[in-house]
Amino acid sequence: MTWHGHSIRRRLVWLLSASVALVWAAMLAWSYVDTREEVAEQADARLEEGARTIMLLDLPRLAALAAAPRAGADDDDHEDSDDSDDGDDVAPQLRFQVWDRNGTLRLRSAGAPALGFDPAVGHARLLHRGYAWHSFALRDRVQGYQVRVFERPGLRRRLADQTALRAAQVLLVGLPLLALLAWISIGVGLRPLLRVSDAIALRDAGKLDPIAVADVPAEVQPLVQALNRLLLRLAASLAHERAFTADAAHELRTPLAAIKIQAQVALGALDQAERNHAMRQIVQGVDRTTHLVHQLLLLARLDQSALQAPRQPLDLGQLAQASAARFAAPALERGMTLTLVAQPGCTVDADPVALGVLLDNLIDNAVKYGPPGSRIEVRVDAGPGLRSAGAVLAVLGEGAPLDGAVQARLVDRFYRAAGNGAEGSGLGLSIVARIAAAYGALLELGPGIDGSGFGATVRFG
Repeated sequence: MTWHGHSIRRRLVWLLSASVALVWAAMLAWSYVDTREEVAEQADARLEEGARTIMLLDLPRLAALAAAPRAGADDDDHEDSDDSDDGDDVAPQLRFQVWDRNGTLRLRSAGAPALGFDPAVGHARLLHRGYAWHSFALRDRVQGYQVRVFERPGLRRRLADQTALRAAQVLLVGLPLLALLAWISIGVGLRPLLRVSDAIALRDAGKLDPIAVADVPAEVQPLVQALNRLLLRLAASLAHERAFTADAAHELRTPLAAIKIQAQVALGALDQAERNHAMRQIVQGVDRTTHLVHQLLLLARLDQSALQAPRQPLDLGQLAQASAARFAAPALERGMTLTLVAQPGCTVDADPVALGVLLDNLIDNAVKYGPPGSRIEVRVDAGPGLRSAGAVLAVLGEGAPLDGAVQARLVDRFYRAAGNGAEGSGLGLSIVARIAAAYGALLELGPGIDGSGFGATVRFG
């Protein structure tokens, strides 16, 4: 299994091997200390046992034992170094001294140190000519003899070192084997990730069905579930975009067909007045198509950028005044009265362009769909927001009230209420809802002035 970048498998094997080696080394160190203590206890017991055994022998036998040659010793005064070989590590040759009751040395075995008489009995650690010796002395109270046996520290250390070396050899052999087993085991354990990776690689725009989590380990299930939620969102977004593209194509087909018909009329017209009328219709059709394209592009930008432009404190009343001024002429052409009531000091943290688009669409919608001669009120005040005191923007009109089911669909893209001869793209309130949601505001649709007509209220938190 190949991994790009840092391999999880290799990393886990190294971490596991390092952890095992660290624990093993700590256990080896502890075992070495414990082994030295056990070896010291056994050696002390062996010295004591040797002293008692020698105490049971008579002088002739002791003399024969002391005179027995020892490998590596030239004479009785020879003392091997600390690193010399004691022969059999399990039962080394005894080194001893025998003293009578008067403190006279009666016997000294080969290799035993030439130490003077010491009346003390029991275990002791002695120094002679710069070398250390472990000793044990035992006195015969009846005969008055004292027996002292000796042992060099090197024997004890070698036994402990040999034990540690054997454990280290096991570590040197076992650690690579453990690493190999860990490599294989981790590879088997990571196979579900490979299956998930293969399942993700098979997904594309035409195949966004969720990934099965039945055989996925519990630790990976949150990741797979998050991927499934992402796939569902992608599927919904693609379906939404396909529907949007189809609706946009349908909406553009009608004005383009009308422009083509008017162009054909203008080409075939023999009368100048008829030709001029057709050209004016072409210009109006181009204007309507341009407006629709502008709305589509604006909505697409809102969907893609999610209004990530830098925000700044804006006076909502001043923005509403500028927007109302832009629609004063169209309202006057329809005999409508457009008024603005703005409480000063109502600020909103937003992008001025996005907030201007929101205001323009609300007022344009009121002017375009309101009855001729009706009133339009634009209100800005500091009413209760969503979470705290915030600005409230309301654009209210007059006319026949809209059905509740119709109001609920007004924010749908390309939806236009039946029974109104005004031409529009059906995108204005969709854009308003998108901008309001981006700024955490609440869009409320309901009746207009005095419970008649239609009104839209945006509450900024």
